[in-house]
Amino acid sequence: MKPLYVFLLCSIILAALAIAFPDLLLSPGPLLKGHEKLNTSCLSCHEPFGGTTTARCITCHKPDEIGIRNTVGDLLPKDTARIIFHKGLAGNSCKECHTDHKVADASKAIRTFRHASLTTALRKNCRACHKDQIPDNLLHRYAKGNCSECHTTKKWKPAAFDHKQLAASDAGQCISCHKTDRPNDNLHRQSDANCAACHGTNRWKPATFNHDRYFRLEGDHRTSCRTCHTTPGDYKKYTCYNCHEHSPSNIAAEHRKEGIYRYDNCMKCHRNDSSGKRDD
Repeated sequence: MKPLYVFLLCSIILAALAIAFPDLLLSPGPLLKGHEKLNTSCLSCHEPFGGTTTARCITCHKPDEIGIRNTVGDLLPKDTARIIFHKGLAGNSCKECHTDHKVADASKAIRTFRHASLTTALRKNCRACHKDQIPDNLLHRYAKGNCSECHTTKKWKPAAFDHKQLAASDAGQCISCHKTDRPNDNLHRQSDANCAACHGTNRWKPATFNHDRYFRLEGDHRTSCRTCHTTPGDYKKYTCYNCHEHSPSNIAAEHRKEGIYRYDNCMKCHRNDSSGKRDD
């Protein structure tokens, strides 16, 4: 029986010491700054055999005052994001982000924050919390949608940008973002057209440019784009008179003699070097 008495005596002594000095015998580490006064008052945050609870947290941290006042009622520097964020949380979610007793890492969450804890309205307003994380570049200045339209809640990259998010006035400014994507070849150096005239928004290739659909560039017609297309950026307009020394009046007379009255679109009949030969 003697060993049993020794065991019981030791247990009573340990229990007494744990009650008298919980910060030394039970605490896994120092508390956060601001919680130091609770070092020997475990039951302020912990329920016996129940751990920490949100109910204990909000006895000091009033949900409606988070980001506005501290626990003693003093006004805090204005932090609109924190106010909006905490007002959009479920009432029992403190422990999902906050912990203590972890010394230098005490400000870090035990678990990754779950956006599912937010209200539907706040989940659609990422900028309320992440405004300082929005990159200052052309793409993010143009894009007016919500972050979640491109980014996931797990990490910022990879992102799945949808060009449909751009305003109509910005959608035609491809080169503003894709300047470094532009190939340094003769075709692209000569072209003043918007990228979207040939490329889709899913990938660069395949591109839809095919000059043969309109006119086959053969023989002497292998020339600069600007020779025929004199209006920068508008390749629907062209002229043949920069090389073919016809006068408009002579062209009109020749075509009317043949009974052709719709001759304003040369390419409709003259599709290659065989001048005067229809190639429909």
